[in-house]
Amino acid sequence: MKKFLILAACGALAACGSNDADEATETIETDVAVTDTASADQMAGTYEVTKEDGSVTRQRVNADGTYVDTDLEGNETERGTWRQNGEQLCYDPEGAEGETCWTGGVQSADGTFSASTTDGSVTTTVRKIED
Repeated sequence: MKKFLILAACGALAACGSNDADEATETIETDVAVTDTASADQMAGTYEVTKEDGSVTRQRVNADGTYVDTDLEGNETERGTWRQNGEQLCYDPEGAEGETCWTGGVQSADGTFSASTTDGSVTTTVRKIED
């Protein structure tokens, strides 16, 4: 099944949603209890996901472990549950067989990061657009 978003990169930065690399570095240097992964509250938000073919999906990730994908007109295209598995983020769409896990890259200065399925078959560009 198609699942695009990976937020593991946000956890690695400890500043999910921040477009300021200096702020992320400062958080890491001064925070006493930094972890490898972001909390569900930190990861919650709306993301714009661009596939290699240029198509765009919006994904609303909720702190309760659910998500909803929509097209750019707001039509729902998928919903399901998500969970963290170490540095991976795994999605389980309703009505689909099994979940798909993703890994993310380092967030760039413009707030985007790459995300790939664990088998490398799909790569996307992800950007948080709303908390």
